[in-house]
Amino acid sequence: MFIVLALLGLIAAVAVIPIDTGPFASDPHPYVEYARAVAAYDSAQRLERDSLLQDGGSLLYVHGHRTPRSVLLVHGITNSPRQFRELAEQLHERGYNVIVPRLPEHGMLGADVSRLQTLTAERYRDYADRSVDIAAGLGDSVFVMGLSTGGNVAAWIAQHRPDVRRVLVIAPALSLGKTPRPLDAPLMNVLERVPNVTIRKDADPTRPHAYFGVSSRAVGEMLRFGTSVVEDAKRGAPVVRDVRMVLNQNDHTIDPGSANRLSALWTARDSTIAPVFWLDARLGLPHDLIDVTQKCGVPSVVYPTLIALLEKRDVPASTVVGPCGV
Repeated sequence: MFIVLALLGLIAAVAVIPIDTGPFASDPHPYVEYARAVAAYDSAQRLERDSLLQDGGSLLYVHGHRTPRSVLLVHGITNSPRQFRELAEQLHERGYNVIVPRLPEHGMLGADVSRLQTLTAERYRDYADRSVDIAAGLGDSVFVMGLSTGGNVAAWIAQHRPDVRRVLVIAPALSLGKTPRPLDAPLMNVLERVPNVTIRKDADPTRPHAYFGVSSRAVGEMLRFGTSVVEDAKRGAPVVRDVRMVLNQNDHTIDPGSANRLSALWTARDSTIAPVFWLDARLGLPHDLIDVTQKCGVPSVVYPTLIALLEKRDVPASTVVGPCGV
């Protein structure tokens, strides 16, 4: 009986005792000159080019000079910059210089999802800072758009980088779908404290740029980073004063309610910050609503919507029902 009670006590401690969730302060070093920003990108590319999957590497679409607007696009966990390629091309055609940097440990040869267990909230923070630093050298005004884990990165940027003009936070992975809210923190604590568990899934040959499966420690660090942003928002308003939250009514991977609550924290500081735009459930969109290789995606609706929100224009009206819609 003593052993059973001790074990139950250990489990309770693992789940209940809080872990370190920051704050994760920014250390900005923005590039002023276009050439230096491109050189920094090229230098990182040379280091990684021989170790990447097909379509696994970072992307850069530039006009050969500094432009009035640059945009940083941040992909989601287990995916790669390929996720944003078509949207990046459209934004480039609209005059933006566009950078889609690879998240750490993503897009690597072997496509082994267990690589992600080495990711930490601190590495997400450093990635965010360095990516904004380069984007600052590409354009006079910096815009940011991030999906899922990339949405967490975008939200952190909104809280910490005043040199960014506008941020679009898309379906941030602040908590998991179908997890009761009281269990959000205990689940994160457990994932952070127990040894990593990797669950591998069969690869999809039509998506050679992505990993398939789950790393429990990677999920824990994703949630830890997202929690740090929420705690930042409780302490103070985002330093970026132009933020928009985009949520998907059909999303079952993350908890849209957590993202909605973050938006409410921001809006409470300033009613003009972070109004929520909901993508219609009739579209039947998956959580990854960006990648054109997703069979339930509707980029013909999603891309014009995101571009309109990024540019603060009226969103085009649509009555489209997606291939997976109801």
